[in-house]
Amino acid sequence: MPPAPRSENRLAAAVFLAVALLGLGAAAFLAGITAESRAPDPPTDDTTTAFAPPAHRDTGPAVLVCPADPETFAAANEGVNYNDRIMNEQHYEDCLAGGHHDLAAAIAAAAPDARILVLPGTYETDETITVDGRTGLQIEGLGDTPDDVHFTAGFHADTVFEARAADGLHLSGIAFGQARDTALLLTGTTGATLDRVAATQTGAYGLRITDSTSIALTGCRAEAADLAGIALDTVDGAVTGCEATGNLVGLLATGGDTLDLAENRLHANTTGLAATGHDVDVTANLVHGNNTDHYDRLDTPACGPLADRDWTAGICPARTYPSGIGILITDGVGVDVTQNRLWNQQYAAIATWGTPGLEGDGGDRNRFTANTFGVRDDGQRQRNRLDLWWDGVGAGNCFSEPDAFRTAPTALPACDIVSEPSRLLADPLRTAKLWQCGIGDTAAGVPAGCDWLGARFTDRLEFQAAVAFAAGLLFLTGAGWLAAARTDDPPRAGRMTFSALATGAGGLLLVLAVWSGRADYEALAIGLWGFGWILAGRSWRQCGMPVFGLFTGFIGATAVLDAIDRAVWTVPFVPVSPAWCWLALLPLWTLVALGLAFGPRRREPERPPVERTPVTAPSHDRFDW
Repeated sequence: MPPAPRSENRLAAAVFLAVALLGLGAAAFLAGITAESRAPDPPTDDTTTAFAPPAHRDTGPAVLVCPADPETFAAANEGVNYNDRIMNEQHYEDCLAGGHHDLAAAIAAAAPDARILVLPGTYETDETITVDGRTGLQIEGLGDTPDDVHFTAGFHADTVFEARAADGLHLSGIAFGQARDTALLLTGTTGATLDRVAATQTGAYGLRITDSTSIALTGCRAEAADLAGIALDTVDGAVTGCEATGNLVGLLATGGDTLDLAENRLHANTTGLAATGHDVDVTANLVHGNNTDHYDRLDTPACGPLADRDWTAGICPARTYPSGIGILITDGVGVDVTQNRLWNQQYAAIATWGTPGLEGDGGDRNRFTANTFGVRDDGQRQRNRLDLWWDGVGAGNCFSEPDAFRTAPTALPACDIVSEPSRLLADPLRTAKLWQCGIGDTAAGVPAGCDWLGARFTDRLEFQAAVAFAAGLLFLTGAGWLAAARTDDPPRAGRMTFSALATGAGGLLLVLAVWSGRADYEALAIGLWGFGWILAGRSWRQCGMPVFGLFTGFIGATAVLDAIDRAVWTVPFVPVSPAWCWLALLPLWTLVALGLAFGPRRREPERPPVERTPVTAPSHDRFDW
């Protein structure tokens, strides 16, 4: 029977248990105030706009713009449908008599609320075409598609077309391209409609709208932009029925409030849609195949001067956005992602993350509901590698996605629960990945170890961390059993069997889970390790190391809680991922384990010698004959 613990060990165990319970209580209290601090009520906006997005007008004074070369006009007009082609030929005769061959000149000559009609053709300009402070202007191309009326700067200007404070602007049926920075820029405008507008081959943005309200962007197209095909920065409005392909980011929405992104088709970009800000609705979009990875083109002749590039071969990313993600929500607040169809995403169909900390900048009250994963618009099945990826940060985030096949983590908070989790810090590995591989500037270089930036197989940050952790876990577990073997009452033979099997299987499964990207196997691996340490802690308590055994069992129990949090139920009463708890305790545990295993062996103090008084006996007694 093992010896009873000495009184000092009982005291240490009691102190340790009290501190652990106090820590859990503080965690529960902190979780309560986290939800209040990270998820304040959304801001109210009682302001009204002076203009709504204007509708197309068929009446009003008209100004004509046409190519100076009749052959250029005839070639461009040839592809237009018959009735419009005949009408354009009549307009061309009128344009030669009293129109303009330069859009900038037509804008300068146009009366207020005029219509500028642009005939088919390719218009080259070396300077930015500017609309500054003009209201009620309508500029429309007279082709069947935007490509029939094309304005190009030939990479001689930063921007092809720029409208500043152009309230009531209606622009339709025109394509802009080959700008050093932005093809079309709309800024500081209230009430504008951009209908069937296209942009291509730009050094940063295709269609960019900033600091504007009541904006309607419909039926547009953007391709071959080094940063974003469609970019909205602090905009109140809607993007509907647009297509973005071949860009770094198909549709980028940053800042602003009340923005609707609906029924767009985003494909063949690096990231399909990236959104932040408040109250953004992402609804009924078709997002697929956003898997392009152009980072290996950087610092090569392929990314030389803009005019010398082969734009059909790809772009040269201006920032680092993750490849293989369909919809990316970063630091969003009140973002609603619903009824989208996402397929063929090599990393994740939807990914979301927020800023860690009590006063985080975002990642709160975002909802993901009723999206369709892995099914194309023609009904054929084409899976994503992951359907949902969440770093775990934020308050009030919820997911109601019964069709999601594979997620990370496996357990996500549902939208119908009463007690919502609120987290200050994400899972440690995901936190490290976002710190290393988040959105950044390519001028600083592409970070190493990032699978969504091009790293493969054993070069991935997650795999290297998993291998290092598994190797360290097995070594430290062995050190703990060595310490137990050095005690005066070592464990009996066979006592460590189940503990060693569980711990070893957990370490090996963790490596395999990270290699394959299976979050459910990762949770199982952590749970096996935690169970192994609970068994080990019980054995070590019984062999004369009660405090160390209790410490080990507590870490094991925390690991099991972490596994439950990952795979079964997102625990609502802890303010950080449970993985941070066992990760914070492991350094201290390591010092204790190494000290017990390899330090000087503790010896029991020698007992003082006992002096015995000699017993004198009579030389004989009555039985002595």
